[in-house]
Amino acid sequence: MSRLRYPFTEISAHCRLCGAVGFTASSEHALGGRLIDWRREHAKTCVEWPRWAANKGLALDPNGALLYPNEIGPYEPRQRKPAGEDEGAAPEPAPEEERINLMTIPAEDLEQTTLF
Repeated sequence: MSRLRYPFTEISAHCRLCGAVGFTASSEHALGGRLIDWRREHAKTCVEWPRWAANKGLALDPNGALLYPNEIGPYEPRQRKPAGEDEGAAPEPAPEEERINLMTIPAEDLEQTTLF
């Protein structure tokens, strides 16, 4: 959803639990990520969010993120680096497995046999 067809399109986010409208933006790059950020920030202040989570059998961590029954908190979102930024030293490649050299196998052993 990084590009929309019409430049005058306006996206608005509102909470279905409390009705708060907290984010409105026109179509632009990284709009999906900004919506997610708004949702995470609003979860900290929404009065209905803990009740909704409890009805679903879920817990909330101190940041307002949902925790499933087998998870422990706090949830930390993964930080992504911009595409142009270098990650520094590249990790060393894993050693290759030893491969069979087919040139050392006699041709008779490589022939296919008939089934009948």
